[in-house]
Amino acid sequence: MYLQELRGLASEDSGWHFKASCTSTKQLEDFNLREMAQKMEISAPKWWSLLGTLLGDKETRESGTIITSILMHGSNQKANVLQSLLGLFLQSVHTPYKVIDTLAHLGITISADTINMAIQALSAESQNSLRRLGQSLLASYAYDNFDVDLKSYVPTAEKSNDSLKHLTSGLLFPLAHGVTLDDLKCSRELWGKSALNPQVDNPHAPHQHIPLVKTPIFAARAMDVNNSTVSGNIEAVNALLRQGGIEDPAVMLEANYSSDVDLLDASQYVILIHGDLGTGEQLQAAQLRRSIESTAWNRLQHVVFIPGLFHLKMACADVLWRCFIQPSAAREDETSLMCDIAQLRPKETGIYSTKLGFRRMHQLIGHAGTCRRLDCWRVHAETTRGFDNLESFALSKPKLDDLKRMADEVACTYVARHKLQRMHREQDNKRDLQFENALLLNKYFLLYEELSYAMNHGDIGRTETCIMSWIPILKATGKHKYATHMTNFLFNIHCVYPPGLRCAIRYHILINPTGHPAKWRAVDWCIELNNLFTKVKNGGKGSNRLVERIITESPLVEVYRGLQASVQQNFGHTHLATNHSPPDMRKTYAKVQERLALNSPHKMLPGRKSRYQVDDLGDKGREMMDKAVRGVTLVENDTDGIEEKSAADDIIVELI
Repeated sequence: MYLQELRGLASEDSGWHFKASCTSTKQLEDFNLREMAQKMEISAPKWWSLLGTLLGDKETRESGTIITSILMHGSNQKANVLQSLLGLFLQSVHTPYKVIDTLAHLGITISADTINMAIQALSAESQNSLRRLGQSLLASYAYDNFDVDLKSYVPTAEKSNDSLKHLTSGLLFPLAHGVTLDDLKCSRELWGKSALNPQVDNPHAPHQHIPLVKTPIFAARAMDVNNSTVSGNIEAVNALLRQGGIEDPAVMLEANYSSDVDLLDASQYVILIHGDLGTGEQLQAAQLRRSIESTAWNRLQHVVFIPGLFHLKMACADVLWRCFIQPSAAREDETSLMCDIAQLRPKETGIYSTKLGFRRMHQLIGHAGTCRRLDCWRVHAETTRGFDNLESFALSKPKLDDLKRMADEVACTYVARHKLQRMHREQDNKRDLQFENALLLNKYFLLYEELSYAMNHGDIGRTETCIMSWIPILKATGKHKYATHMTNFLFNIHCVYPPGLRCAIRYHILINPTGHPAKWRAVDWCIELNNLFTKVKNGGKGSNRLVERIITESPLVEVYRGLQASVQQNFGHTHLATNHSPPDMRKTYAKVQERLALNSPHKMLPGRKSRYQVDDLGDKGREMMDKAVRGVTLVENDTDGIEEKSAADDIIVELI
């Protein structure tokens, strides 16, 4: 009787057969252990009653489902739904093959060979999804290079110096927010205005939130392409577009290309390509080289490059490091930023004075900026309201309107603005150089935090306004390429591109992978996160870590993440957490506040000198831009600072 019910569960009609060669993402997403237990109880009531007697009612649902699945698998090897799910989960977390095969013999999972068949099926399904999305032409593309060091324990003559592999990863994003094909059908119009068009002599003489929509991410197959050269970028773009089902119309016509989707002539449309500054320069050089070609496709006329804002944010953090930490004289005043670092990170002062990563500088701007703004409030409450400290001011229970009024006063008094020029013209015995430095520090820190806030909240209008303020600052610190590229980008957005394309770019330069408020991310951050999963978490371990394996599993980044979340939820993994609780900084802030109260940079002391005077980078940058217009050559500043290549910590800090 029990055996008959088990055989019925293991039959193909029961729906518990999982064909590895036909594995789909929907099968993994739809798996639910609770629903599986309910169906087993309905299909085999007597067997389920026996399990309840043996295990107890509380344990029957989970343990009984696992026991039944093992017995079903023993009766019929094709009844392997639970085993297949666990096998793919073990593969995604890099379980050794000998462990997988051992568990397969116990009936708990499928074999390593069957797992590889399922991976091939999932990879093929991913390619079909990419083609459907790409052939609609309503998609934007992003790609970036990543390096993998495949060290060999036994070097050979032909591979002795070939352990470092240069690969290229890619992502596709569907265009939302009402973007249509007509908005993108402007390739000919843009070519008519382009400076690369030899037939054109002279082509050219505020808050706006992006609608909250969850943006799906489709990982493309990694490409064995080194995109550090112009030809490598052309090859990477063409390979990525081929994965999206888009090729040269002439080639497709000659090959009699057949598809279920009605293909459009892609050369009439533009395709949005996201990337970092290096990618933009290479694509610009490629379009310049090919501007004399006869066809729109060969001219790369369809490529519209969109710079990544995450790398721009890294460049802004590097500017602050170069301004307030890199010069040795800037670290000597008692009100310098280095004194804040000595309180906030006492064991890392040496790291901050040399080459540091984006994560440390990003966190320093947040913590030090908070402490200094609190000191501004303390000084202002003391000088205008007569309170000795912020605690006594808080006990007075000020009204919201009073706080808003004071906030405006603090911003006008302790942040550099046009009055700073008047201070510079004062006699030396009337000037306070450390006070002037503090005004500029507050200004630059607030500009950085406003840019970060606007990006995280999807406020594209405020983001563009912040970029306008950062362009001369980037210019003044020697980052001429960033300043030039962002200037050209904003000019094209508002003066060159037609309204439909303008909307498509502005609404997709930031995306929201989760669909939650304040969780907007730059596209280049998403591609860096994809690189992290591709080369660190996926792609095999040990002898299985091969270029072929990395490329095969690269489209499954999102599948693996979803699978791991499903297993953790279904099997009640309670010891896992995605985010740490924020650190309690109250005591640390109190120490910084005590030091600032002794030597406050926000109290005007006429005659106070400084060992280093901070430049007004806004004015300096605008002056340099005027010189550039007149033909004065400017040299790029190559001083070491924050690396533009992001590490794992630099990517993860955005999630905190």
